[in-house]
Amino acid sequence: MAQFRASIFITTYEMPRHLSLVCAALERQTAQDFEVIFCDDGSGEETARVIREFQARVRIPVKYFWQEHQGFRKCRILNQGVREAHGSVFIFLDGDCVPHRDFVRDHLDQQEEGCYLAGRRVEVGPELSSRLTEDHVRQGFFDRPQWPLILSSLKGETEFLHRAIRIPSSRLRRFLKMNRVVDMKGCNYSVSREALEAINGFDEAYEGYGREDTDVEIRLQNFGLKIKSMKGLAVQFHIWHPRRDFTPANDSRLDDIKKNRHFRCEKGLY
Repeated sequence: MAQFRASIFITTYEMPRHLSLVCAALERQTAQDFEVIFCDDGSGEETARVIREFQARVRIPVKYFWQEHQGFRKCRILNQGVREAHGSVFIFLDGDCVPHRDFVRDHLDQQEEGCYLAGRRVEVGPELSSRLTEDHVRQGFFDRPQWPLILSSLKGETEFLHRAIRIPSSRLRRFLKMNRVVDMKGCNYSVSREALEAINGFDEAYEGYGREDTDVEIRLQNFGLKIKSMKGLAVQFHIWHPRRDFTPANDSRLDDIKKNRHFRCEKGLY
């Protein structure tokens, strides 16, 4: 039974500095009726320390799920977290993406029956990313575009600076055509508990990096849900790190889902 308006799921693996910035941002959320569920794919002690210190600082309920690292098994650890979640809305956030202070509020306020919500992110450049601290976050660095972020964008390092501007007006968002979005990113989306349970959660057959979030989106659509844009809302900032390569086998699995129109995976929550 739901005890909170939202459960926030944060996936992480061996990025404790990035995660510490995310935690600092969660401390500042304008909405408070949520729990935080960390889903760790096998990080070491430093990540556990960041989470323990965060838990000691906040009154928000915090849960920490860890599994031994045996390759990229994000779906498995997420399902473990979902089984223990007590929110009516599930919000998904990566451990390298710093949320705006209204991130949770926006996801909750925009919930609509029959929809899943899909947001976007600012890509913070490597040089600025290396200088960011928890104090920057707590002092409101990401509340609105600050000069270092603007300068980084002018240098061609930070990308999609326009996404740093929160636009609460639905009329203005429609005028700017921000009410349209083509797909969902795994770092910034939300869906009702009922819908995610109906598709049996995350498909643990995906092992190796990539496509597992697209699989969830396709199955949500097969179940009958429509995408709803969160452009201009639920603002977040991706802290730079080297990119990973996609696992080719996952592309084939995704193609099968697109063809067969199934919405419930076999190797999922239950």
